[in-house]
Amino acid sequence: MDRLRSSIEAAEIECKAHGVPITRKRLNVFSILLESQKALSAYELAASYKKIFEEPLPVITVYRVMQFLQSKDLVHKLEIANKFVACTSNDCNHKHGAKQFLICNQCLKVEELTIGQQEFDELEKLIDKAGFHLNQPQLEMNCICKTCFSKTQAMQFRGD
Repeated sequence: MDRLRSSIEAAEIECKAHGVPITRKRLNVFSILLESQKALSAYELAASYKKIFEEPLPVITVYRVMQFLQSKDLVHKLEIANKFVACTSNDCNHKHGAKQFLICNQCLKVEELTIGQQEFDELEKLIDKAGFHLNQPQLEMNCICKTCFSKTQAMQFRGD
């Protein structure tokens, strides 16, 4: 079974277990995120929805759908970029740990990692030692993916 189908089935099961309907629009928006190779804004989701499903979806509705999908741990909001990505671990039965998102600042590709509990505990100690309290354990790091890095290196080599 492909990732898209298994993720959609997991979303349907998750919502049904909590007695909450996952509507056609919610599934359609979720499928757009699952198939995307990068993080998408609410405006990009609305445009993709109109193009793919040939009907408009107001941006305010997209935000409501995102809020619902976030509450079910099916998508994550990347605060730095103000964009959304589908959770890459939503088709398994585990509790989400501290998430780390590596975000390519050129192509907006996103890689989701889970930080181990020991590493996270060490990070919390450092934060506490610095006199701060962690409000949200999600970490977002601006990076450059290997593909974009290779392209950048090739352009520099050619003198572009």
